[in-house]
Amino acid sequence: MKMSIQSNFHLLRTQVYEHLREELKKQNLKPGMFVTINQLSQQLGINRTPLRDALLQLQVEGFVTFLPQRGIQINELSENDLEDIYEVLGALDSRALLSVFKKITKDHIAQMKQINEDMYKTNTIDEYNRYFELNTDFHNVYLELSHNKLLLDQLSILRQRLFDFGAKGDWMEKVRELNYQEHFRLIDLIEQGNAKAVADFIRDTHCCINWK
Repeated sequence: MKMSIQSNFHLLRTQVYEHLREELKKQNLKPGMFVTINQLSQQLGINRTPLRDALLQLQVEGFVTFLPQRGIQINELSENDLEDIYEVLGALDSRALLSVFKKITKDHIAQMKQINEDMYKTNTIDEYNRYFELNTDFHNVYLELSHNKLLLDQLSILRQRLFDFGAKGDWMEKVRELNYQEHFRLIDLIEQGNAKAVADFIRDTHCCINWK
């Protein structure tokens, strides 16, 4: 999987990082897998320094862990990990929505309704990545009204980490149905003009996992 690379060091590091993120998304780098810098360096055809920098950034974001004498492990997400991520996701998402609520227009609401329909039409087993891309698009309709880059970056990282949990089958079908109904509820609360109710719903209901 050699990369097409540029000579500028900062650009190279960014390219390596984006490439590794894409490999995680495609699950070519699977949760639980061990890799080494030497192994990846040979596969990508690049030197170790930008690769190590990219991997260190992925470790800060929670995607991988450097383990002495063992290499680098692609992180797996336990049920507790997922619950923690969703709790933080709900807190940040609801805070962002409160800050931009007055900017949401009828056009934004129409976009959210259409994306929700598109989500429901996907096959969540065969189109897993597409489904979650649409889910991100749904929330980004209002999140992109915010100018808080730090908050938006954290939300983006949290949502992308959830791709590591490649749950499919019956649980994913349940998520699709649940999201479809909850998105309708979220839209309805926005249309009612009740900002606090929408924020509470995102934080306390929409970003909570029911494993049963």
